[in-house]
Amino acid sequence: MNGLLKTGLVCFAAVALYACSKPAEITVSDTGAGPITLATAFDPAEVGKLLPGYTVEAALSSALQPGEQVIRISNGSTPVIELYPVVSGKTVESALVLDASVKDDKGIHIGSTFAQAMGDADVSACGLGSGEKAGRVFCPRAGSNHIIYEFQGAVPAAEGQMPAATALTDWLVTGMLWDGSEPAP
Repeated sequence: MNGLLKTGLVCFAAVALYACSKPAEITVSDTGAGPITLATAFDPAEVGKLLPGYTVEAALSSALQPGEQVIRISNGSTPVIELYPVVSGKTVESALVLDASVKDDKGIHIGSTFAQAMGDADVSACGLGSGEKAGRVFCPRAGSNHIIYEFQGAVPAAEGQMPAATALTDWLVTGMLWDGSEPAP
């Protein structure tokens, strides 16, 4: 075997090994966050079995509900998702996306614009944030009862006033929530 061929095979093997060691991408859909659904046990060991290559650990939330017991999924040292339990604590109810590497099944991710995420969807179903989230806008994804986007703009929404859709065009997705609970009738 000549030297060039050997070098090529070694490089190919290194690239293949690197690709195999990376965790699979997580995609959020109406049914869950990757393999995580309403039927998933709220147990770090069980979640870890579903997400090889990720670090999965019990933690206290620093995001959606600070101080609440959550399961944090990280890629290396980067947190990508926090899982929240149903009231009984037995299964997963929701997943908060923390990193742009996680996309929904339409390709939307943290950093996408309102125009990309919502298009010309009616904003009447959107709501304003309060407290620490004041000035932000929360919208369910068009056609979904389980995916909610958080948007933030350079100029926050005025207290109690929903900006017009045209004013939201350049706002960015700053969070995404999969909420598996049943929507209100």
